[in-house]
Amino acid sequence: MPKTKKGPVQSPVMYSQPNNNILYVMMGVITLFLIFITVKMFSLEKRINSGSADGTAVAQQESPISVPNLKKYAKELGLNTGKFNKCLDSGEKKTLVDKDAAYGTALGVQGTPGFFINGQFLAGAFPFQFFKEIIDRQLAGTSSSECTSYSEELQKYCSDPQNIAFNPAPKQVDVSNMIPTGAKNGKITILEFSDFECPFCIRALPTVKQVLSEYKNDVTLYLKQFPLTQIHPQALKAAEASLCAADQGKFWKWHDKIFNLEAQGQAQ
Repeated sequence: MPKTKKGPVQSPVMYSQPNNNILYVMMGVITLFLIFITVKMFSLEKRINSGSADGTAVAQQESPISVPNLKKYAKELGLNTGKFNKCLDSGEKKTLVDKDAAYGTALGVQGTPGFFINGQFLAGAFPFQFFKEIIDRQLAGTSSSECTSYSEELQKYCSDPQNIAFNPAPKQVDVSNMIPTGAKNGKITILEFSDFECPFCIRALPTVKQVLSEYKNDVTLYLKQFPLTQIHPQALKAAEASLCAADQGKFWKWHDKIFNLEAQGQAQ
């Protein structure tokens, strides 16, 4: 029989070899990609920890009420900066600030702003209408220590024991040796406990100004320091600075300047 000519016998290995090569290439690409991603992640983490995600150093924005800025404002207000700086750096006013805060705590103040309007307590940055109702009743002689004597809006804040933001039962408050603003010997005395770094105090400032404007012959305002140091790290020195400014007769000018700058969110 004639022999049948056979074609070359191809080893199975010849068919599998191209597949293995592709697999090796793919594994190599994946490995390089993983290495690249790992390097990028470490690099990004390092840049973030150093201050910025794009690799450039970014300085933390300085607070408007940092000590250097407080000293700058003293100069702008025409204070004797030598005396002011010495007063602020020595911490000599801290005792008075602590005394104010302790007094506020004894009266039941827990946060800022807190207002005692002829002894009636209003806690928070309430709109003008709430102040107006309380003041008008006091001027008309219809003030009451009973929550139900007030509008439904105010009753919301004195009827719920878990949400007492208005306490109509008046307390005796001491404003002796304090610097007033507004009416001289006004029929209405407002004692405010405030924090120079408190956003709600900043929010309340226009309302307080409106009260003083619309009751310019009736309302006398006093302020005591109540810095919430656990959440406002700059508030204590700002409070001390206000008392250093008070020594030079510019407490309220200082107060207004700082709060206006805080409201603008800018450091001068």
